[in-house]
Formats: sequence, C-alpha cells, structure tokens
Amino acid sequence: MPKEPEYFSTQVTDARRWFLALPKPAERGIVTVSVGCERCLPDYVVERDTFEFQGLEFVAEGEGSLELQDRIHSLQPGAVFSYGPGIRHRIRNTSDRPMRKYFLDCGGIAARERFEESSVGGGRIVRLGGAAEIVDLFEMLIRTAMNESEQSARICSSLVEALLLKITEQTVTGGGTDHRAWATYERIRRHIQENHLRLRTMREVARETGVDPAYLARVFRRFHKVGPYRFLMRLKMSHAASRLLSPPVLVKEIAGDLGFADPFHFSRAFKAVYGVSPEQFARRRDEPGA
Repeated sequence: MPKEPEYFSTQVTDARRWFLALPKPAERGIVTVSVGCERCLPDYVVERDTFEFQGLEFVAEGEGSLELQDRIHSLQPGAVFSYGPGIRHRIRNTSDRPMRKYFLDCGGIAARERFEESSVGGGRIVRLGGAAEIVDLFEMLIRTAMNESEQSARICSSLVEALLLKITEQTVTGGGTDHRAWATYERIRRHIQENHLRLRTMREVARETGVDPAYLARVFRRFHKVGPYRFLMRLKMSHAASRLLSPPVLVKEIAGDLGFADPFHFSRAFKAVYGVSPEQFARRRDEPGA
C-alpha cells in the first residue's frame, strides 16, 4: 500500500483507509484516489479551504456538524455531503456520540461530471433513506481497493458510478428535515416490504402501522415519489415473475398466494408492470435461447 496521503486525518480510530492512485493530468475517466471508513475521536476537526479531488462522505453513526460554503448543517446518520476544488468545509464532532463515517475521493473529468449530475455533487448535503445499501457499496469499494488486482481500478470506477446513482435514488426530498414524517415513511416502507406477500389493501397497511389511510398515502408519496399501492404491487409482481421462471406453476396458484381472489385481476396487475401477461411471460421462458 502506498504511503497514506497528508489529507488523511490522524484524529480517528478503527480506520480502514486505502489509497489507490493519483489521476493523470486531464484524465477522462473516473479515478478512485482513496476510500475508507473511520471512527472519529471526540475532538475530531477537519477544516479546508479547498480540496484537490471530488470528495464524498457518508455518516453511518454518531453526530457532528458541517460548515459548507458558509452554511452550518447538523450531521446525523444518513447524511451525505460532497466537497472539492474551491469548496470550503469544516467537519467536526459536536456530541458525546463521535461519528463513524465512510469517505471517497475521486479524480478525473468523468468524476467531476458524475458528481455534478448526482443529488449530492457540487458541495451539497442531502439526507438518505436505504442507508444499508450505501454501506454495502462503500464496503465493496473498500474490499476491491484492498484486493489490488489488475481489475481493481476499473471495478472501483464502476462502483463509484453505482454509488452516486444510488445516493441520488435514495435522496430524501420534500422536507427531509421533518424527522417524524420520515420515520413514519420508513416504518410503512419496511412493513410493506416485509409483508408484501399477504398484504392486499392500503387499509390493511394503515391499520397495521397505526396510520390514517390518507396520511399514509401522502407521506409515502412525499418521500418515495410513487404511491404505496404501486410499491406493493411492484413487490408482488416481482415475486410472481420469479415464480413463473420456475415451472411447473399455475397462474391461478400464484394469484391466490399473492392474495388475488380473481386471477384476471392478477393478470392485469402483472401486465401493468411487465407489459405482458403472466402466460406470455412464462412462454418466453420456454423459447429457444431464453
């Protein structure tokens, strides 16, 4: 492993940090310069007027504060922020719960472009849902960097693109600082995801989560961008498609297992998602070359 760069903080513990390579002048692709995870010591402070690379940090645990372009933000689990050339930033702990955070530094023209296209690029801070998937991608980046294989650099570049896309997908919009509404949405989403095979109506979801049906629909659409019933149907049809790929199975049997009393209603719902009927989907499975 090359010598750690000077911008790596010494005010951390339990650090897993990897330095890969510096980008060449006018490098057109994405170059993963460094990636890692670190637990900040209580007196952790990082203050820079600028940064050479496209930097990204994700708070997994603890609390802190961020001064970014003369604005002060609180840092809590699920916060993601970026900085780079000409972007002044100050990061520090603010409580007795020191932060554990992941970081990523990238170079190259494509890195700058991908960051700018994302919800967090250009010195912005956003709040995320689905933090587990973000952690998974960071952990894959760290493992890939540690492998130091001939393909590590290219794999890391692809993972960086996937990470930025996932961050954009998971960014909470429409008043993400309303923590109670966000917590309600998360509880509803998890309940639907964990029970989608038996759930049939939004009234069932509302009753089981203790939320008024109208508020359920409103808060879910606010944070998820689609309604809860559509989310439920997408989960059910994904399960149905998997069943149809494993013969022998009857369409009416799948419909019954997913809570559809009427197989025709199930077929219409399946076609609305996949564009073909369940029977046509199953026939494609058996076609030569499928």
